[in-house]
Amino acid sequence: MTKKILWPPHHMTSATHSTLPLFQAYPNLADLLSPQSFADIPTPAQALTELGKNTWIKRDDLTHKEYGGNKIRKLDFVLSDIRRKQKKHVITFGATGTNAGVATAIMCHRNNLKCTIYLFDQPVTDTVKKNLELMRRYGAELIYKGSLLKTVLAYYLSPYRLHQDSYFLWAGCSNDVATFAYVNAAYELKQQIDNGDLPEPENIFVPVGSCSTLAGLTLGVKMAGLNSKVVGIRVAPAYLGPFPACTAGEVNKVIGKAYNWLKQNAVPLTFDKPECIFSDDYFGEGYGCATEQSQQAINQFSQAGIQLENTYSAKAAAAFLAQAATSNKPQLFWNTFNSRDTLENAPMSERELPQKIKLAIKAS
Repeated sequence: MTKKILWPPHHMTSATHSTLPLFQAYPNLADLLSPQSFADIPTPAQALTELGKNTWIKRDDLTHKEYGGNKIRKLDFVLSDIRRKQKKHVITFGATGTNAGVATAIMCHRNNLKCTIYLFDQPVTDTVKKNLELMRRYGAELIYKGSLLKTVLAYYLSPYRLHQDSYFLWAGCSNDVATFAYVNAAYELKQQIDNGDLPEPENIFVPVGSCSTLAGLTLGVKMAGLNSKVVGIRVAPAYLGPFPACTAGEVNKVIGKAYNWLKQNAVPLTFDKPECIFSDDYFGEGYGCATEQSQQAINQFSQAGIQLENTYSAKAAAAFLAQAATSNKPQLFWNTFNSRDTLENAPMSERELPQKIKLAIKAS
């Protein structure tokens, strides 16, 4: 087995992250949230001159030199919660190509935590195959259930719920504390605007899967005093069986929880709870299914040296490009996809891919 290298040690406190802009605004939150400091932030905000004079990108594909994307920001806050609760085993779920599953597996590997991921089908692409291999290499227990409904039921009925050391993490690395990673990200953007790195955008486009990224940005933009509108582009199933999952209502519930928690912890919010802006227009035929618009976005962004994929980032990028084509005001695309070549330097694990997953890939 490969040697595990710890992320920030257990004794590390919120003082490490006292410079985060959210905590500069509200110092009392630092001790309450005490996130770890694994993410390489702030991430750059850059002009996309190849795509137009009013196009900008927030490079959250560069949140860490080993594995980027929006999950790394969230896991700084999630890991702190895991440690506070003294848990040793993280259980989550996602599609076979889940980026959140990869990020969670890396976090667990580096912190001597056990990791279990329940998986459901999505169209098999090179990204899916790569992510499955990464989860295997980082030692995650992969339990393939096939359908989305079976996977969600397995997550809720998991025998690991009988174990006190289990920490159940919703798909997308999303839970109550993860939302504050993107509240802070909005303050980070405000600093970059104030520093002249980019103009204040009219709209900020971001994909919506598990809701916390859109929720955090929506609340954070309001708190930071920006006038930008955060536009969420749905990329995941609206319902898990009969239960709402990726809907405007679910995003607004997450915003409400964070809003109420902040008020309960002496943050003087002088505005009513904001509501999200949510679009279903770019989802296409299903989760992970390419659309003509998403493929066009991949091609256009590649000209600017930015790698996207059809499950999440390209669908939000398509909405961004459509708006940029009709507006003379600055538009910002928030890139949540990992652009790092993680596989080359990933450790080797003794764990094999489950036979059911191998058969599913072979049959695709």
